[in-house]
Amino acid sequence: MTEPITDLIIETTKRIEELETRKRNRDPGTQLRFEHSVRTILIDLWKAIHSIPPRECLINKRSGYYSENPRYRDPLLTYKQTIAAFDGLNMLGLIEVTKEGYYDRETLQGSLTKFVARDELLERLREIEVHPALSIQPDLNRESILLRNIIDGHRQYVDYNDTPKTDEYRQNLKRINQCFLRHWADIEIKDTEFDALEAHIGADDERLPIDFTARTLVRIFSNGSFKEGGRF
Repeated sequence: MTEPITDLIIETTKRIEELETRKRNRDPGTQLRFEHSVRTILIDLWKAIHSIPPRECLINKRSGYYSENPRYRDPLLTYKQTIAAFDGLNMLGLIEVTKEGYYDRETLQGSLTKFVARDELLERLREIEVHPALSIQPDLNRESILLRNIIDGHRQYVDYNDTPKTDEYRQNLKRINQCFLRHWADIEIKDTEFDALEAHIGADDERLPIDFTARTLVRIFSNGSFKEGGRF
């Protein structure tokens, strides 16, 4: 089934390409990754405006991020094409950076770049009549069993060797997530109460926006071991 946002993705991809000053076209594999990057950013912006309250989107501009921990990454998202898509959207005036990110190589600390849709794109996204939670299906094949450990004083996701036990964890969680996707979880309040809910969440920096598209679980183990943690 074609996603409601597909036409906007195709149109925006062409606009970015017309703006670029490339000497030759991308090869098929690179083109696929570029188009996927545009799609990923636009869908995230679409989801963001439907969060309660609307949230900012994040992008990692550190090149090393896109080659680390392949287990947890989207293989079609590469540094060069993701940045090309992001810069293209920026040059078209479709997005606005609200806070520049940074990364300190000595402390290994930093923050991601934050951005939002500007008026033209915001209007186009709002014109899509379907809610993204109803039309964008989560990828149930993405890694759902996450292992974390403290490295150089920082908690990070780490790779691991699969075992019959981790395979069992993954298959069990996939069945749970398939069940979730057959149902709909909502907030039982009146439409007139949503403004107050947005204000309540937005007033506290510790509270995350409610994202109705986040309909599945992951399972996180801690301290580099599958004997600790395991929270959903």
